[in-house]
Amino acid sequence: MKRVVLTLAAAVLTLLAFANVAAATGFWSYQPEVPDKLLK
Repeated sequence: MKRVVLTLAAAVLTLLAFANVAAATGFWSYQPEVPDKLLK
């Protein structure tokens, strides 16, 4: 029983960590300014 609880806790914490990373590093969140010379 103890092993099942620890396994479930590890799985939940892993999913939370992946969700946090995915939310912080989305491709839409980083949009740097493009220099004017590159826009021509």
